[in-house]
Amino acid sequence: MKKTFRNIYHSFPVQLFVLHFRKVQVLLLFWYLLGSTINSGFMKTYGADGLFFSPEYLGNVNAWSGVIVGVALGVFIMSWNITTFILHSKRFRFLATTTQPFVKYCLNNALLPLLFIFFYFYKLYVFDTSKELMNTGEVLAVMGGILGGFILLLAVSFIYFFGAERTIQRTITPIIEMDQHFNQSYMPGHFTEDRFGLKVSSYLGKGFRFRQTRNVAHYNREFLDLVFTRHHFSGIISIALAFVFLIVVGFFMDSPVFQVPAAASILIFFAAMTAVIGALSYFLQSWSLVAFIGLLLFVDVLFKHEIIDPRNKAYGLNYEKRELRPAYDKGSLQAIASPANIEADKAHMLTILNKWKARQKEEKPVMIFINVSGGGLRSAAFVMNTL
Repeated sequence: MKKTFRNIYHSFPVQLFVLHFRKVQVLLLFWYLLGSTINSGFMKTYGADGLFFSPEYLGNVNAWSGVIVGVALGVFIMSWNITTFILHSKRFRFLATTTQPFVKYCLNNALLPLLFIFFYFYKLYVFDTSKELMNTGEVLAVMGGILGGFILLLAVSFIYFFGAERTIQRTITPIIEMDQHFNQSYMPGHFTEDRFGLKVSSYLGKGFRFRQTRNVAHYNREFLDLVFTRHHFSGIISIALAFVFLIVVGFFMDSPVFQVPAAASILIFFAAMTAVIGALSYFLQSWSLVAFIGLLLFVDVLFKHEIIDPRNKAYGLNYEKRELRPAYDKGSLQAIASPANIEADKAHMLTILNKWKARQKEEKPVMIFINVSGGGLRSAAFVMNTL
């Protein structure tokens, strides 16, 4: 029995799970925020949990909205896998001697994502049936969409990495054949342990079967690093392509088709932050925290000097030269608020609105404005429920 527990503890999935809590606590913060949100803890008063349980796309909560959230969830999990693979690869060099090391890493690193997905689906079913009053078929449609989008993203990702694996094998095979150190026999039945302290006796491999790790002490360290470096580059390229895609999609956000559910936006943002923090940790090592704080201070300076200016600009105002702005006082306001100026401004704005209306392709529904006094969101929610 003791040997069985020892083998379980030293299996690659368990060792990876423990390693995350030892080495990448900052990245685990995103998992904590997601878990707390779907547990109706974090941002509950603002309805953050409902964004994940009832994702809305084009005004509907259905399988298609679930697909988008599922794809975004896949992006987040793949970003987590790629980032931790790059950070931890020096601790499991035995993977370099296997085929498709990154795919095997994802398989063994699935414990935390699977726990999250099961918990997410459980909370989604309870929330949608009890609070959204959706029937079982509607809930299963949303869950099926999320699962389908997630599987689709994983399939596309693994197809990419399978292709990258073949390219890597073609480039390093001549190197292996030229060096006799790569063709020596290995000693089975030994744990693989390096100076970083990760001891692994078995890993989940092809056919979902556990296989014994091979001793890589006799392998050339430069060769093992070369294999991982090639896979690191493939992972970085995939993240870069995903970011480029997101930037391109951002230019079309005015179209309802590209207005994805809020939950998907949150997951994609967390995926981006995971990659950025991972990159800082990888390249700067122990200086990563200092660099991150410095980056925050630098961005703060850019905001203060309005080099980065996220404000919505009012039409006709000069935001670059403050001295050219009109005086904001009672006298200046009374001077420009003449009947002639008001009529001219009204006529000009009507011209703008008519031109905008002429470009619309379909008739807009009637819009009803409700003016609620004081209290903000709570007051508005009370009025809506009362009506």
